[in-house]
Amino acid sequence: MAATFLGSITGTTLTVTSVVSGTITVGNALYGTGILQGTFIVSGSGSAWTVNLSQTVVSDGSSLITATAFNNNISPGAPPLLWSDVNDAFTQINENFDIIVATVGGGSALTPIDFTSLDTSVKPTVDDLRDLGDITHKWGAVFSSEHTAVKPLNGLWAGAAQVKGVGLTINLPANSTVGGDPVTGIGTSLIIDPDKTFFKIIDVDAGNSVVATEFGDTLNLISGSGVNMLVSSGADSITISNTGVLSVAAGSGISVATASGTATITNSGVRSLQSTTALPAGRTTGAGINITAGTGDNVRVTNTGVITISSGVGITVSTDAATGDVTVTNSAPAVNAFTQIEVNGDSANRLQADAVSDVLNITSGEGITLTKDPATDTLTITVNPVFDLRGSVFADDSTLLVDAVSGIVPAEVVSGTFTGTVIGNVTGNLTGDTTGYHTGDVNGSVFADDSTMLVDGVGGQIVGSINSFDGGNSITMDPINGVIIGGTAGAQIIGAAGAQVYIGGGTSGGTSGDILLGNGTNRVLFVSNTIDTDDSSALIFEPPVTFNTDVTFENDITVAERLTVKGSRVINLTELKSVVAASVDFADFQTRIAALV
Repeated sequence: MAATFLGSITGTTLTVTSVVSGTITVGNALYGTGILQGTFIVSGSGSAWTVNLSQTVVSDGSSLITATAFNNNISPGAPPLLWSDVNDAFTQINENFDIIVATVGGGSALTPIDFTSLDTSVKPTVDDLRDLGDITHKWGAVFSSEHTAVKPLNGLWAGAAQVKGVGLTINLPANSTVGGDPVTGIGTSLIIDPDKTFFKIIDVDAGNSVVATEFGDTLNLISGSGVNMLVSSGADSITISNTGVLSVAAGSGISVATASGTATITNSGVRSLQSTTALPAGRTTGAGINITAGTGDNVRVTNTGVITISSGVGITVSTDAATGDVTVTNSAPAVNAFTQIEVNGDSANRLQADAVSDVLNITSGEGITLTKDPATDTLTITVNPVFDLRGSVFADDSTLLVDAVSGIVPAEVVSGTFTGTVIGNVTGNLTGDTTGYHTGDVNGSVFADDSTMLVDGVGGQIVGSINSFDGGNSITMDPINGVIIGGTAGAQIIGAAGAQVYIGGGTSGGTSGDILLGNGTNRVLFVSNTIDTDDSSALIFEPPVTFNTDVTFENDITVAERLTVKGSRVINLTELKSVVAASVDFADFQTRIAALV
């Protein structure tokens, strides 16, 4: 009996998610997408089983697997079955197998079988489980026989709905809709009966059109000014009435004529104004004219432009009565005058009048006094000797003497003798003797009379020799003798509290020459009773050192060569073990010990 179930295989573990049909037993052969050929169950029960071949098949538990009884009627390794036609093949297969499983298309487990010609109906064993193709694997064509009274089930079935093909006509089920709901399948619009026609486009005045953009679109009629529409749903009618102008009556200066529903209104009063004189060249129509109203009675036209021209100083006015021309003559012709004023040769920025009434302004500057006399039209410019001089000062050769921008007197132009107190910073070279106190910082290097540098102001260090003596103590430092510290009360090199004092290499770890402690018969005394290194590493004494007092060693003593105590050599443990290992008996051991030197 075959079984069909959902499950997955990881390694040799078969996990059953749910059984669709049948019963799973040990010995069943397994078939399905991705399952290795020859896979069968060797043990297990329920939802956990063990297969013979390690593999991975759909780990999410959604793979449909078929389990069939393994038939031993054909021995492994025997020749394959042979047949001459399909009938012969099925006869031999039925004689040797209880169940046959085939792979359709490109299956991986079995060789595909050609189902081009079938002699039976094909249907799934379980309702609403199997699919005929999918969204990415579509059939090229599906053919159905014509629906007839003899074959009433022919056609395409979608659920309980049958689509029938009769000749070249498709018959859909009653109440078929368009745009159905994806869940319920019920549409919002029925397929229209062709006998029930309607308008899709409505033309207005044989010009603009109203077009339905979708099925079931709505045409809106909107009443305008003076128009009323009365809708009767019961009578299916729309009554359009004129609620605006119903009649036209003639007034003053107006005549009205009506014919065929058309009212013609005519102005029977003043319709235009006509000039008897041509417009002179260059004049603008309507310029200087005012009209009291555009329509109505008593319309007045007034000249708002130039009415009369009167002569002024230096101006003569003459009028031609025949033509109306007015001539204006300048009776005081202009004389030559400067139109521009150029200052200090600046031709790009000349002063010029921007208008007839423009004014030239003259303003007094520093040290300048301006005096004006309107009666005589006189402007007097006088130099004022009393004023503050601002700005830099230069010598006749353009040398800068006073820098007004920086507010300094450049040192390179200062010479002579200064008597008094100089307050402020002095920047630059100071040449000559100075007497008095220097209060404040002194920046720069210091040199001896022979130009030898004593203090390096750039590098910030003392580079010359030092020889200081106060009568009792002295410090001498020079490149040859190095540093010599002495005094009548001795000499001390003391570091700050907790700080180390380096003699030699220093904190940078650099190298130096040998350090000599003591000279001749002088003794070197250590105040502290402890001699140690800064990293607790071993002390090396070279040449041999003689200790005149007891010596206590905190850690082990490592001796590279032999150790002698009171004239006798001390044998080490390694050498002793070597002697013991080489001795054949105690007498031999004694002999070997005695031979040690």
